[in-house]
Amino acid sequence: MKNYTIWDEMRRIQREMDSLFDDFVYSQKPYLLSGSKKDKNSLTSLENYREPVCDVKEDNDKYNLSLEIPGSKKEDIKINVNDNNLEIKVEHKNEEKKEDKEKGYYSYSKSYSGFYRSFSLPKNIDKDNIDAEYKDGILHLKLPKKEISSSLNKLIEVK
Repeated sequence: MKNYTIWDEMRRIQREMDSLFDDFVYSQKPYLLSGSKKDKNSLTSLENYREPVCDVKEDNDKYNLSLEIPGSKKEDIKINVNDNNLEIKVEHKNEEKKEDKEKGYYSYSKSYSGFYRSFSLPKNIDKDNIDAEYKDGILHLKLPKKEISSSLNKLIEVK
């Protein structure tokens, strides 16, 4: 039988702390996109993207979405609708150049960050008339509803 020492307990605590830290860093976080850090080919693997806070309200004739994307410019916002998906991507590109000839150094840094969110749209959305407005750090989207033709449903008789 092995003698139990305080150092055994310290090693156990260290292993648990390492495990907790790994779970926190490599798990899907609510403010980041899902995906693995190791999958660099996927857009959603970029950890510098956050998921913006979003409010969705439904009226009789439209859906209203409000997304908080502070510090963004209207030109940085890209909204794409394909099939039944709405994709909102905001990318901030920051470049910083410093040069001091007297001290003999030159510094250049570049970073990317932003917001990304996607939604599955219901079939009754009029995709051609979606309206977007950005004001005071909030992106407002109006998604009008359209009538779905009942002729899309057809009962097939089994013979």
